[in-house]
Amino acid sequence: MDFSRAVAALRAALADSPRAQADPDLLEQVLGLVRPSIGLAVPARCRDGEPAGPVAGWYGGLPGLPDGVRWPEHQGRSMALLARLDCAALAPLLGPEWMLPRDGTLLFFSDEWFRADFGAGPGDDGCAVLHVPVGLPDRAAPPEVEVIPALPLVAAPVLAAPDYAEPELAAAFSADPIRVMDLVTEIRDRLPTVRHRLLGWPDSPVVGPAGHRPLLALEAEQGTAWGELVGISFWIDGADLAAGRFSRVRRVLDVA
Repeated sequence: MDFSRAVAALRAALADSPRAQADPDLLEQVLGLVRPSIGLAVPARCRDGEPAGPVAGWYGGLPGLPDGVRWPEHQGRSMALLARLDCAALAPLLGPEWMLPRDGTLLFFSDEWFRADFGAGPGDDGCAVLHVPVGLPDRAAPPEVEVIPALPLVAAPVLAAPDYAEPELAAAFSADPIRVMDLVTEIRDRLPTVRHRLLGWPDSPVVGPAGHRPLLALEAEQGTAWGELVGISFWIDGADLAAGRFSRVRRVLDVA
């Protein structure tokens, strides 16, 4: 992705927007918060059971874990694998804007019983993210884990705009909430809708732990049953993201 060019194209597309042109300073403030991201989707059509495009990862399935690495647990119960992403396949999509390891596989686990203690904040510790080498054989799941049927994921670079409730827009929102809501909604409506998103901003109006950024947001797919939950997002501290540390990633549940 040529991020600067993509933002410039979005700015040009908003030239016909009365809301955008009425407040150019607010427009530039919101555009300054736009981030690169990667949209992930299960292909609607597959040829001979295989996806039509290159696979960038898998929703569900089994993880490849190095010898000596235990299956992640929360309070003594094994977690479920929600996604595994191929860093080498994803990194070229964002080029210099890529903020994650450029090789290996990222594994995203979650407490499938949603029993983790939320504590005083909006996130919880009922998740784990592991960065492992590629090519490891799949590890059989512990007996208590209900394995999600593996679904291929294809990827594309997309822009992501913040929600009007993000802290970065708090001052402008306090001054004129309707103006900010209208402009942000219009900008977000002009961007592609994705089912799952890596990096960027969350699509749902969820609030992550203070100082954290969205890492991966997932919706339920075939083979998953989350009840009233409509999405699960993983959040990472800004310093940890820059350093490639995943030991303190937290999870936020989006309830309908």
